[in-house]
Formats: sequence, C-alpha cells, structure tokens
Amino acid sequence: RAVDRKALKLADLVVADTRANGDYLAEVGQIPRERVEVCFVGAEERLFHAGWRPDERFRAVFVGKLIPLHGLDTILEAARLAPELDFRVIGSGQLEALLEERPPNVERVEWVNYEDLPGELWAAGCALGIFGTSAKTMRVIPNKAFQALACGTPLITADTPAARELLADERDALLVPPGNPAALADAVRRLAGDPDLSRALSAGGRRTYEEQASEEILGARWRDLLESRLR
Repeated sequence: RAVDRKALKLADLVVADTRANGDYLAEVGQIPRERVEVCFVGAEERLFHAGWRPDERFRAVFVGKLIPLHGLDTILEAARLAPELDFRVIGSGQLEALLEERPPNVERVEWVNYEDLPGELWAAGCALGIFGTSAKTMRVIPNKAFQALACGTPLITADTPAARELLADERDALLVPPGNPAALADAVRRLAGDPDLSRALSAGGRRTYEEQASEEILGARWRDLLESRLR
C-alpha cells in the first residue's frame, strides 16, 4: 500500500478503469480525486468482434483465471440449481480445486488459446462475468465482460457500482446480486428459454460496446488524456 501510495502521488497521470476504482485509487494515493481520470478497458478488436451465432444446445460459458473475484463457487452452485442447463468453465487458477466436485452439467476446460476465445463466445448461449463479493468485485468491470459485449454474446454479471457505470439490467446485460447462485441460475434459465431476450441483449450489448468501449472511442479518450497533459 505504501508503494502504491508513492507511485500514485508521483504520477503525472493516473487512469482508472472505472469511476469506482478511481475513487479507491484517490483514497489509496491520498491525492485529489480530480487527478484520477477514467477510461474503460475495452477489447482487442482484431479478435473480439460481432459474430454471435450460438450452438443449438444452450451453454453458459465462463472464461478466466479462477480467483475469488470471479465467484467460481457461485457459478458452480448455480449449475447445481439448474441441472437441466449446460455450463462450461474455461480456465485454471487459485480455486480450481472447487471443480473437482463440480456437478455433472459443468464441463471443465483448463484453457484455450487466446485466438480461440472469440469462437467460444460466439457459440455460447451466454457469457458469465464475475460474481464474487469482495470489495474489488464492486470496483471493476472485467476484461471478459468487454470481450463478450464486443462479440455480441449475451452477458450475465454481478450488479455492482462499477457494472452500472456501463451496463443496465435487461438493456445490454442481465445483472444479478453478487454471490447469489439462485439469482444467477434464474438469469441463465431466462436466456435459455427466451431467444428474443437473448437477441435483444446481444444487440444492446454490442451497441453499448460500440458507443462506450470500442477501440475508436477508447483510443480517442487515451489520446485526449495524454495530449491534455502535454499541453
């Protein structure tokens, strides 16, 4: 924390990925809030672009490192509550031991090549974001969420202050309470049983990405931030 505080105080420019994280960095660095700018993370568009065409059999897909932030325990319990639905967990990490007793409707894939991730999202019935309950969960929008939006894949993620900076429930994603497996199971069921809602979220999510988190939008934002300091 002391190292972070010194780095933040010395920086000419501090950029956070959300306003919520900006508030946190200003507190850690003991610097005025107006010294912290905000720019979303976005996605790498040479790979992640519109192309959602889900497989006939609905599948909820999670991609990421298995750390507490992501709420793997919530995802697995949601799968237990919805045994009629398929889940795929792609990744490895700190909490992968939880997968040893996963329910039979959860497929585990240790990892896929980065270039193959868009294909996983295009074929998925929906993409799963993060569902942990830590303070950090409240402050961030994970890269996986931007990737899903860029691909036009319907997204389900935790309803947090950070998520609300970009997303609105039923407009461009389904937002569920953090750490609530029953709510997550219900959200996945809604999408599995309502193709019209899935298509609406696909279009809404892609539109939100283009308007607020595309490379064109974020590139201009970064250029403005850097040039404003040079001026």
